[in-house]
Amino acid sequence: MATTLRVAGERLLAAIVDRLAQAALEKVDDLAAGLERIASEGGPGVGAAVGAGRAYAEGRNVLWGAIKGGFAALGTAAKVLIGVVLVLAPVLLVLSLVVLIVAALVWGVVAAVRAIAG
Repeated sequence: MATTLRVAGERLLAAIVDRLAQAALEKVDDLAAGLERIASEGGPGVGAAVGAGRAYAEGRNVLWGAIKGGFAALGTAAKVLIGVVLVLAPVLLVLSLVVLIVAALVWGVVAAVRAIAG
């Protein structure tokens, strides 16, 4: 009888531990799903924070992790706009230098004409 009672107690204890472990795993899964939802829908700020945290946990550069996380959280239109700006920036820089040179030449010609006329 004592052995049967002990075996029943062990089974009951094992069932309780199993049930508690299962409940804890469900709570952890719910928390992880909530964090993933927040990270995916939170926008670039939350994406940057998550990227920085992930980089910190992996021992990598936190700044680059934040930049990558924030960029990954951007929408397609924002990513395309950033790409276009990065591609056109050197072209616009050269174009602005050409405009500056032409303006300097025009200023020089106007100054020379005024000096001759005046």
